Amino acid sequence: MNRFHGAVLLAALVLVSCEPFEAWDDYGATDPKLQFIGRMQFVDGDDTGPRYAYPGTAVRLRCDCTGVDVAFKDEGSGDDKHTNFVNVLVDGKQTAVLQLPRSDDGALVKGVRGLKRGEHTIEFVKRTGPYAGTIQFRGISVQGVLLDPPPFPERRIEIIGETVSCGYGNEVRIMAPTYTEPNTGYHSKNENNSKAYGALLGRRFNAQVVTTCMSNRGVYRNPDGTTEDTFPKRYKRIFPDDDKEETVWDTRNYIPDVIILNLGASDFTARDANKEPIDPDPDLFKAAYKGFVQQLRKAYPSAKIICTVGPTMNDNYPAGRKYWTRIQQYVEDMVWDLEEPDVVFYMAHQPIKSDPYGEDWHPTAEEHQRLAEELGTFIETQVNPVW
Repeated sequence: MNRFHGAVLLAALVLVSCEPFEAWDDYGATDPKLQFIGRMQFVDGDDTGPRYAYPGTAVRLRCDCTGVDVAFKDEGSGDDKHTNFVNVLVDGKQTAVLQLPRSDDGALVKGVRGLKRGEHTIEFVKRTGPYAGTIQFRGISVQGVLLDPPPFPERRIEIIGETVSCGYGNEVRIMAPTYTEPNTGYHSKNENNSKAYGALLGRRFNAQVVTTCMSNRGVYRNPDGTTEDTFPKRYKRIFPDDDKEETVWDTRNYIPDVIILNLGASDFTARDANKEPIDPDPDLFKAAYKGFVQQLRKAYPSAKIICTVGPTMNDNYPAGRKYWTRIQQYVEDMVWDLEEPDVVFYMAHQPIKSDPYGEDWHPTAEEHQRLAEELGTFIETQVNPVW
């Protein structure tokens, strides 16, 4: 078991010296009483802890306790784009946000203190996407007793998408009086997957949610025009940019009831040397998207699949291209061509109408609430999953 350094634990105890004394006990990162949600890499014979990159991936536990601290190793580079953040949820409510420190061996971080004595369910949820970097969970220290975990929700959802699905920039609200202000670039502190539409759907339906999202990955081509390493080709990776055999995700580990796809926007962002738009080939786009849906059907034959068009595109930009109209037509054509009307569905969100925006024209947390409401109603009235 990977134990915390005594000096670190002593420091933790000093921090709580003003609280009623109760012993702190360490639990290793692979303790059987811990629950893990999402794509993680566990290495046989290595109990230092699982590594993971996707947002929404979480460690959950139940304890009779008054405090829980947690140890992580952040493998991001540590700048404002590559520092990871973790949400702390106590009994379903967010109580803190942890900015993970840089440490070669992992660092013990103050999680939650001063809880009312009794049973609590604690979750540590990665709120940042793969672009921020990979993290490793290294264990916990509990002021109290770790209990058997609560049961998982029986319903299962998987979100498959680009940066919108990650929650990119949704913690800020940027007004755009000159229509340039939201061009901020990515800052990991402003990304919160717990406020993205997928997490909101999970709470609405009391469902587990696994989010598989990547930036700059198209269905048939990427923003730089390349057709290698597109989203369908990277989907089965635990880490989007890792090609090792041991980091291939086993899709049997999580069988969703409902899959929501929000893909295709990156295919419409390619530019030539003069920065002029290069229109996507409709046949190649539809063929690649259809092939990916068929791949998902093979892996999850009982799942309902919703192919959505997200809210970040519109017909005004680039001028004269009508990209929002075109992507709707391409995705709808692809769904009809599959000829599985009771299994594969098409749905389009309305574009974001006006400011405020999140970073780089992404939806704010409030816009994510709209997306979740639209999807939730669609699932209830059109999809009718068996759950």
